[in-house]
Amino acid sequence: MTAISSADIAYAHIKSAIMTGEMKAGDRVKEELIAEQIGVSRTPIRHALQKLATQGFVDTRHNSGARVADWSSQDIDEIIEMRSLLEGFGAEIAARKITEAQLGELRDLAAEMEAAAARGTSESLEAITELNSRFHMVIIVASGNRRLAEVIGNLAHPLLVQRRFSAFSPERLQRSMNHHREIIDALAQGSPEWANSIMRSHILASRSDKRD
Repeated sequence: MTAISSADIAYAHIKSAIMTGEMKAGDRVKEELIAEQIGVSRTPIRHALQKLATQGFVDTRHNSGARVADWSSQDIDEIIEMRSLLEGFGAEIAARKITEAQLGELRDLAAEMEAAAARGTSESLEAITELNSRFHMVIIVASGNRRLAEVIGNLAHPLLVQRRFSAFSPERLQRSMNHHREIIDALAQGSPEWANSIMRSHILASRSDKRD
């Protein structure tokens, strides 16, 4: 079993604080405070911050430390447009290659998200973020294009920082759940055009979600 490094612990701690909203966009990441909280030196924290910076979670600037990334509305619009094209392409390829095991995983994730949405607690709604990310990445992995997975993974991180499913209206949350089921249907039918179209619609719909 691989031991968890101090940098891994620091990474998980800081990422969790960002994802839960404990650390908000623009907040300074206080290395000394985090070191005290999790009992590590500042060196692994700096390694963790470098990784988080490459993923879009934090901005690091010389002599000013690290801050939680604060993306503008234009930044998010551009990322959404790029993701719609890339993930639509990924879904198109996946429709020709996806396995029954991967379809089963997608159905399980969709069911978990629907159950979390039905519970309606703040904790369950926040859990949808991670489940949703896993859902999308299963499809990209099914495409067999490793570079596509890397690029989309990096594009998705800024949206994870900015978006909260707990802020979605019930109607928009249900629409997202319905999209997931239709995406699965398109993949199961082996229809590249349908998979591309619904995936693009699903991602572009988040433009209105982020303005709630």
